[in-house]
Amino acid sequence: MTNPLDSITRLKEELDALRPLPADVLGQIEQKLRLEANYNSNAIEGNTLTYGETRSLILHGLTAQGKPMRDHLDIEGHDTAVKAIEDAISDDRELNEVFIRNLHRILLKEPYEKEAETPDGRRVTRIISIGDYKTTPNNVTTSTGETYYFTPPDQVKSAMGDLIDWYRSNEREGEHPIIIAATFHYRFVRIHPFDDGNGRMARLLMNMVLIKHGYTVSLIRHEDRDEYLGQLEQADKTEDLTEFIDYIANSCEYSLKLYLRAARGESIESMDDIDREIAFFKQGSKEP
Repeated sequence: MTNPLDSITRLKEELDALRPLPADVLGQIEQKLRLEANYNSNAIEGNTLTYGETRSLILHGLTAQGKPMRDHLDIEGHDTAVKAIEDAISDDRELNEVFIRNLHRILLKEPYEKEAETPDGRRVTRIISIGDYKTTPNNVTTSTGETYYFTPPDQVKSAMGDLIDWYRSNEREGEHPIIIAATFHYRFVRIHPFDDGNGRMARLLMNMVLIKHGYTVSLIRHEDRDEYLGQLEQADKTEDLTEFIDYIANSCEYSLKLYLRAARGESIESMDDIDREIAFFKQGSKEP
């Protein structure tokens, strides 16, 4: 069986041989991946905007009729966060706690209320703080009905410091970028340092690591949400990240092949896009 890391490395070498890509081709790919990343990462978290509505909002500033304003703000914030990462890489800025907290502010845009569940099962409404580490515990119910408790608030600062130290050490030692990116994602999610937005932040930071090292983004599609969460749960049970790392490597294949198709002059639009556009036009849109 082919090792996913080896397969991705070969695809990257194939793409590198075709670089630099023409500006128009590069622009086409980057717009496609920008839309895919914004749509899928938010949809995984329950955002109700379709792909077509996401496209219309990002490219034309149109809001979707009957959809929550918070869903629109989340798409806009994610898109701005993607741009902030691109700027940070271009300026060779360091990935550290200050950057992460600022990125969280960009992602969530403004404080808001959200329903939450306390460790003893009570439903409460909380104000979601932006850019600040959590001050109340957070947890998740797994697929087996068990409760998984993330890092306690009083240990978050230390855990995040350890994560950044680990990242810098592995980068210096030349560890494979996909291993670093996937492990960073896993450890960040298990800390869950913020009140909300942790999954989106984990995927954004993972892609920052990948892009910084010349790889294309990991694109986890919302249709694969259950498998994705299952991989995280499996890593918890086995304390072995091998399968999760392979999963992330495979998730990079889509974007790499997209680049290769475009570089060869092939279409990068898919039937999925057509179906999404039909769904969008059926639902309609309106000016903000």
